[in-house]
Amino acid sequence: MAPDPGKWERMAFIPKSRHRADPPVVPPEQLPLYTSLARQWAESGRAVPGVPDREWERLARAPIWPHRRGNSTGQ
Repeated sequence: MAPDPGKWERMAFIPKSRHRADPPVVPPEQLPLYTSLARQWAESGRAVPGVPDREWERLARAPIWPHRRGNSTGQ
């Protein structure tokens, strides 16, 4: 806030709160629920965070307009 009560000013960032500490970072591999779900997803062929997705890679490599095949006339 601006020094004058009741007026606002734009801030370039949101300051970190000093009242609470950030929770500790735990690798997903150490979380039993995540590990169990990731195993189930992988076994059923689903995408798993942190593992390359073959279906997405195939779709991303496909040409945008496959019917044009490099023909500049659009036919």
